[in-house]
Amino acid sequence: MIFYDIEKIIRDRGIDNKYRLTGAVADRARQLSEQKGRRLVEDATREKFISLALEEISSGKVVFLKTGETRDVPTDNG
Repeated sequence: MIFYDIEKIIRDRGIDNKYRLTGAVADRARQLSEQKGRRLVEDATREKFISLALEEISSGKVVFLKTGETRDVPTDNG
């Protein structure tokens, strides 16, 4: 089992409290579980969707926004 420093994730990702982080992780884990038939082989070896969701959020691969907040998404087109 991997242990994550929740306080560090909150600081690094600019999340205002641990309850918002909990909701974001739950939302992402739910998305992953709904996509489990369409997932990459490397992700299929992971034991828990919550661990994958936490890893994605802590590394910045997944960003959750507050309601009404917008963010520019970089494109590969240049």
